[in-house]
Amino acid sequence: MKKLILINPHPIDNVGEENVSVLNQMPVNLGYLKVLTPDNWEVDIIDETQELAVDEKGEDLCFDKTDVALVGITSVSYQANRAYQIATACRRNGIPVIMGGVHATSYPEEAAKYADSVIIREAVTIWEQVISDFEKNELKKTYDGGLTPMEMYKDIHSDRKFLKDKYKYRYSGIITTAGCPFSCEFCSVPQFQGRKYRERPVDDVLNELESIKGEYRGLILTDENFYGHSKKSNERVRDLFKKMVERGIYQNWFGFTSLNIYEDDETLDYMVKSGCVGVLIGIESINEEALKSMNKGVNLRITIDKYKEAVKNIRKHGLAVWGTMVFGNDTDTPDTFKEVVDFITDAKIDIMTCGILCPFINTPLQKRLESDGRLFRTNFPEDWIYYTSHHLTYILPKLSLQEFIDGMEYIYDNIYSTEVIRKRFREAKTELNNLNAAMFAFRVSLDWQYVYEHLLKNLKDLQASGVYEEALERYEASKNKKNLGLANVKA
Repeated sequence: MKKLILINPHPIDNVGEENVSVLNQMPVNLGYLKVLTPDNWEVDIIDETQELAVDEKGEDLCFDKTDVALVGITSVSYQANRAYQIATACRRNGIPVIMGGVHATSYPEEAAKYADSVIIREAVTIWEQVISDFEKNELKKTYDGGLTPMEMYKDIHSDRKFLKDKYKYRYSGIITTAGCPFSCEFCSVPQFQGRKYRERPVDDVLNELESIKGEYRGLILTDENFYGHSKKSNERVRDLFKKMVERGIYQNWFGFTSLNIYEDDETLDYMVKSGCVGVLIGIESINEEALKSMNKGVNLRITIDKYKEAVKNIRKHGLAVWGTMVFGNDTDTPDTFKEVVDFITDAKIDIMTCGILCPFINTPLQKRLESDGRLFRTNFPEDWIYYTSHHLTYILPKLSLQEFIDGMEYIYDNIYSTEVIRKRFREAKTELNNLNAAMFAFRVSLDWQYVYEHLLKNLKDLQASGVYEEALERYEASKNKKNLGLANVKA
């Protein structure tokens, strides 16, 4: 029997979102490919957050290559160089490699240097064709999987049992929608999942939820925004949570949404009754100009002066509010950090995960910074590892690197110190009147404390290396040369 190995790569010693326990979930996407692979194949999955596929140097395979006929690797950008190391080691041992995922979708030409075949966009729709082509020795260099019809998930469920049996995952995820109609400057979701908001039939979601009820400590709705962007979408998701309650599908869960959910008391009530412990909301900034530059329209429509009201109304239902904030915007000044701390404290946000604005690949933000000559981590593919919210990859316009580090340390002292986290937990226990939600917030905050400590270390390592100052000198020299050229033209 031929063997297929599907791999989720992880850069050695990387610390990030995967170190947050509730986010370190099984690679459900690879579980879908496993069940779509014909029965005459043996399929294994290797998650490098749990075990290595290749040694730390990226040279020797850590799995038994006997009978392995094919390897499939998926990655986002910060995983890309590790994915290439694994692919190179596999091919050196005579094992063909198929590569897909967000990064391969954005840079198929780069991925093709390391793989026998590249799948752009989603692989679920064409996986059986890919395997058939491979068996006939007709594997194409490139496939375009397009966007998976949401109805397709009715007939296929990810092989969670295999993944749980192998790695003992405590958390899993489920898809209920896909795509995003917005065009936030920093976001790469539309280029991979499409601009159309696609909704999975409610009964299909309920049936899958029922099939895994009680199997996991917690469940994540992996959608970018489960609540949606229209009245019709809002009604659909309200119906989903209402039917969860009616069918007795109680499960601790959380999901990603936007602030516009705060006025929908009925939906929030059903969410709590179905087991929801909290919602993650992209606040990003409390500066209107920053939100405009990000094109974060949904937050602008609510208006910043209603942020606290929105948080208060969500919390009154017993749900923990998990906010995200990014620093490094062009509008940020030394005063920004205290303003953010004051806002987080006054709004009583239960979890705040703060990071550095990241110019994700092929986003308007990356293109703007590249055009301005402000990017300095551009030695690809090695430098892809820096493209997370835990590294600075561009020149700051209004802050020195030391001012930025000082500000980020101020955030740590006032948001992530153990004393502050414990204080928030005590308040959440009383104010949320939902111990599960309070404990959820406490655990995530402690996990993020560890992640944030590494973010600070990354910034200090950058400062010590001299890379930032060298990039700043090049940028200033280029800017001065350009200004001098414009002056000569005017003269």
